[in-house]
Amino acid sequence: MGKETGQNFSEAVLRVFAALVVTWGAYRAFGFWYLAAGLKHLSPAAWARFALLAFLVLAGWLWALAPAFLGKILGLWLKIRAPLGKARWLFVLLAAVGVPIAVLWVPGYSKVYAKHSPTDAVVVWAVAYLLAALGVLLFLTEKPEVSLREGLVSLLLPAASFAFFGAYTKVSSYPFALSWSEGNRLWDYSLMFGRSRYIYPAGRPIPAHIDPGRQFLWGLVFLIPGVGIFWARLWSAIMFTVPYLLFAFTAFWKPKQARRAGVFVALWAFLFLRQGPIYTPLLLSAWLILLAADSAPWLGAVLAFVGGYLAAVTRFTWVLAPFLWAAMLTLGAVREQKDFRNAWRKFAWLGSAALLGSLISGSWLVLFSTLRGFLHKMLYGSAALTAHSDFAASQPLIWDRLFPNPTFQPGILLGVLLAVVPVLVLLGVWRRQGLWRLHRWALVLDGLILAAFLAVGVLVSLKIGGGSNLHNLDMFLISLVLLAVVAWRQEGWRWAVSANWRTAERWLAAVLVVVPMYFLFLGLMPHQIPEERWWKPALNAVRHYVHKAQSEGKGEILFMDQRQLLTFGFVKGVPLVPDYEKKLMMDEAMAGNKDYFAKYYHDLAKKRFALMITPVFRIDYQQESSHNFAAENNAWDRWVAAPTLCYYKPIYTEKHLGFEILVPRRETRDCSRLLPVPPSP
Repeated sequence: MGKETGQNFSEAVLRVFAALVVTWGAYRAFGFWYLAAGLKHLSPAAWARFALLAFLVLAGWLWALAPAFLGKILGLWLKIRAPLGKARWLFVLLAAVGVPIAVLWVPGYSKVYAKHSPTDAVVVWAVAYLLAALGVLLFLTEKPEVSLREGLVSLLLPAASFAFFGAYTKVSSYPFALSWSEGNRLWDYSLMFGRSRYIYPAGRPIPAHIDPGRQFLWGLVFLIPGVGIFWARLWSAIMFTVPYLLFAFTAFWKPKQARRAGVFVALWAFLFLRQGPIYTPLLLSAWLILLAADSAPWLGAVLAFVGGYLAAVTRFTWVLAPFLWAAMLTLGAVREQKDFRNAWRKFAWLGSAALLGSLISGSWLVLFSTLRGFLHKMLYGSAALTAHSDFAASQPLIWDRLFPNPTFQPGILLGVLLAVVPVLVLLGVWRRQGLWRLHRWALVLDGLILAAFLAVGVLVSLKIGGGSNLHNLDMFLISLVLLAVVAWRQEGWRWAVSANWRTAERWLAAVLVVVPMYFLFLGLMPHQIPEERWWKPALNAVRHYVHKAQSEGKGEILFMDQRQLLTFGFVKGVPLVPDYEKKLMMDEAMAGNKDYFAKYYHDLAKKRFALMITPVFRIDYQQESSHNFAAENNAWDRWVAAPTLCYYKPIYTEKHLGFEILVPRRETRDCSRLLPVPPSP
């Protein structure tokens, strides 16, 4: 009886907490909609929104304080809903998928967002999410007493839908970049299979600041002749969503008797990995290793080889990940001492193949060079740079990003704790209940692998240019999911299927589902895509100045930014100048590469370029404690913006679209005081 009383009290506290969260969200959304729709003018839209918020708050507090009364209402609802039969699942789908799609793509919503803060817009999304969850619950529940399992599923389905369809909000034919690097990324992707789109000497390679792994995967769409920017963006959205689902459903599709529960756990894994987010090549590599562990030896070796190569050719920091994942899924899954022999045999196939795949990529040279640079920096105070180090060792670490900061609100430490502690606790519960057993040496191996990936992820997150989310913890997050897969496939699935949980376990289940939603809505920002009447004059201006510069013939035309205009033919007939691409310049600025910028300043002084299309340059040195990406901004202003504006001046600026057009200054200026290093050829 005492256990039942404690469980009822725990549920009551959980309901009150949820009602408070709903009330807070409704209050924030009311403030946003009051300004946007004009409740003071009693518009019908404002009244409808007000009624929606009032309904959500009322339902939340009825559930918290009067569950019996709410149960009677639900009982009446079930009688009304009864004629639907199995057709009610169509309404579950409509609420789970239809509401997120409608809110993400509602006409005019981005215009409303543009007038207010992104945080307010996300609050509105959160309210829409609660409405979708309530809709799922109303058509999902089978009894007047809503079970915790039904509540968790109702929260999970629309959250996964928001995470999936949110990636598609950028898909459009809009010609200019939708984010700081998006336009030039599209240019990067095109070079492997779409080189013919550019006016450039046939025998000369076009350098791009991107790894072959991403360039290959994202560049596949350019195998389609004449493919446009809409389809390239659609393919990019697919790359950021479908591989997540492939990995998650492969991971939790076994055992057969837990397949129904495994579907919902896979959706949870999808949300968990979206907390990063994880770059697709690494996720596909992990997927291949997972398939390899379930396959016959020869097929497994082939899959592991491809997984090892794909990871290593994408990022040198991933070079050991497939090999160690193979160890986790074989040696790290051993229960008894007698099982080690078979595990070693399997690991010999998978581990060797994964290691061979990574070795032939050449990334080991970059890894050793970077480690040498870090060691040199620790001993002598500066990094010994080489052509292979990519300047990673020379870039400073920003320790403030460990803690709450403007760049990443919770900070890396708190963010990691929020993301992974519930999973670790659940694994501990399964181990204590005997549902997951590992030999002590297997447990030590798994722990060492997780610790190594955590250390690397935190270190890379602190490097200038990182720390805005958890994506640099990618190897660690995937490894944790793989460990959960091992536990799930043993006996952990029984915990989810039975749902006979104690009070603490019920809280844990709720936290496991809710925490990924924090990161989901933290990173899910609206994208305002301007109408043609706003961007058409800007595109015409670019074409006009490009044509004028070509007719005068006084120099080259540099697209430092907005290179997708060349990729998709929005600007035609311009020879490609691959030098001084914006993303590369940012990396070189963060590394303080004197040789690189000495050549750039020489080209500026000699007026090599008759026209430059650049980001909007504004010299504004910032403090890390008050601005996001302040260190990156300051490096850019010091090494790029200030020197460029000394030699060149803007003749056309479109700050809303994020670019400007520069031409050489006629007057001679003494720029030596602004240059971090003197010009040199």
